[in-house]
Amino acid sequence: MRRILACMILSGTLLLTACGGAPGQQTAAPTTAVPAAEADVDLAAVKNYALDHGRQMKEGTVALAASAKAYYDLLAGHNFDYEAAWAADPATLTDLVTTIKANWLTASTHYELDEGIIAGVPSLAYYDVWIDAGPSAEEDPAEALEWTLTLPDGRELQSPGNFFHSLLEPAIWGTHGDFSGLPVDLSGDGTVEMGEVLPDANLLLAAAQGLDGATQEMLTAVEAWQPTMSDAFTALVVMIPTMNEYFEQWKLSAFVAGENAEEHAFIGTSRLFDINGILNGLDFTYDSLAARVEATNPELHAQIDSGFADLRGYVGDLYSQEQGGTAFTAEQADLFGTEAQTKATALAGRVAQAAALLNVAIAE
Repeated sequence: MRRILACMILSGTLLLTACGGAPGQQTAAPTTAVPAAEADVDLAAVKNYALDHGRQMKEGTVALAASAKAYYDLLAGHNFDYEAAWAADPATLTDLVTTIKANWLTASTHYELDEGIIAGVPSLAYYDVWIDAGPSAEEDPAEALEWTLTLPDGRELQSPGNFFHSLLEPAIWGTHGDFSGLPVDLSGDGTVEMGEVLPDANLLLAAAQGLDGATQEMLTAVEAWQPTMSDAFTALVVMIPTMNEYFEQWKLSAFVAGENAEEHAFIGTSRLFDINGILNGLDFTYDSLAARVEATNPELHAQIDSGFADLRGYVGDLYSQEQGGTAFTAEQADLFGTEAQTKATALAGRVAQAAALLNVAIAE
């Protein structure tokens, strides 16, 4: 879907450039295309950004794997009888689950800050599918990545989706029954609410260790990556116009749908928080290209710069309202998603126009 959107944006940009734009549409003044070979842009900052957040993500996955192992060991001591373990040591289990959630959030936060780059750069995109975005075979047999997760008890999960949202988040917050050990009152308030659960210890340990290994592989790939202008522009054009997808996930998640949520994922943190992280990485990437775009076409650069500020401000305001206690409806989520997508499509089109002016190819 992301690649299809990119092709549509490129096609539309080429048409508008050739025909002068649609009636009443504001477009940047045409300028002379500059060969990519003359575009002396230092993208070391983009690579360093990706490495910095990748390394902080790795710290989170190491901690997550360690806390998952401690949890596994405690349950193993009770022969994986979750009721007996909870009856014997509720305080330790509560502390462990709280720590596991915090470690997951640390790793996920830093990945989302990196996702615009990892998912958008063709040579790195595999890791986004494996770590954060790929569906399971149960959800989408045609699109699922073929891989196997082997659990300590010998069970094998074939093409189980991605680590963050198909496996770990549903296990830790109890939104997938097969990944849960026992619902419990973690808060001690006398009720068992959404997110209060003892995860399946075997699934949790295998997925946490698997995520840590996948994160190291991703880091190794980023360290070897030699970023090009095509990489940077491709990431922007592919990843900016993905708002409809993200807002649909938000609408179906517990943050909007509550107890009726259809999503197993996006309960540990709001999808709006994730979108903010993705846009942060994309905005940072454009900053490394901005001087060259501005030198070639100042008006176009100003439009792109203001477009990023507008889109980030729009999503950031919604997240602030949500954090402040505003409960949005599904209808509002649809409306917000449409408006965000309109802003994002226009922004991506201008970025594609800048790439064309600089004679930089967008990878298909």
